[in-house]
Amino acid sequence: MLKTLYKNGYLLRQLVKKDIQQRYQGSILGMLWSFLVPIMMLMIYTFVFSEVFQAKWDIDTSDKYQFALVLFCGLSAFTMVGEVMNRSTALIASNTNYVKKVIFPLEMLPVVITFSALFNCVISFVILIVAKLILYQNVSPTLYMVFPAMIPLIIISVGLSLFISAISVYLKDVGNFISVLVTMLMYLSPVFFPLTAVPEDFRSACEANPMTYIIENFRNVVLYGKSLDWQFFGISCAVAIGIYLLGRIVFMRAKEGFADVL
Repeated sequence: MLKTLYKNGYLLRQLVKKDIQQRYQGSILGMLWSFLVPIMMLMIYTFVFSEVFQAKWDIDTSDKYQFALVLFCGLSAFTMVGEVMNRSTALIASNTNYVKKVIFPLEMLPVVITFSALFNCVISFVILIVAKLILYQNVSPTLYMVFPAMIPLIIISVGLSLFISAISVYLKDVGNFISVLVTMLMYLSPVFFPLTAVPEDFRSACEANPMTYIIENFRNVVLYGKSLDWQFFGISCAVAIGIYLLGRIVFMRAKEGFADVL
């Protein structure tokens, strides 16, 4: 995969740029939606979970701003994966022109939508950092570690996209299942609650979710001023690589029949 991306670096950049531009093509506000949507969702979730459900965090939830930042951090990481999973269900079917071009490396398509989603994720984190600076006049001293924290997030997104996009060509029901799965994963991830608040009997289910340790590490380095939890990081990378390898194997074997099915 890395060799393919290296050889087609210019093509990859152009496809990602085109994908981002097409998303806002014809829109009056254009790329401003990349800022407005996460901010609006942040306000909604903050109200529901801090005022209505009174979520129990290991922080002072009377400080609504702090709650909002903690919530937004988890959402920013998870939204990237959710977006990639949902878009992957129609990825090949919506790019049949590339399927018929023998010289085009189809495995680049999952990478394209992953980097497109990463673009939005980075914008969300920029909003998060600016908000923390404005509200608390400081930034996390470990903020620079957000870059290695993103490694398993990117790998797992590409792996899931490879797997989902491949099987979606042959199984049309995958799209409906993935939309439900994304919702399940979100509520099994420590987005709206801290991992420590989960009862011991059910904590293993949350820890089995590959997004759990990724989200926890993002909060450590972006908000709490802590270093990466290297155990969490190691587990996240191992799981991400495993998902990527599985996705690549399935995709490379399945792509030979894409043209016949489509």
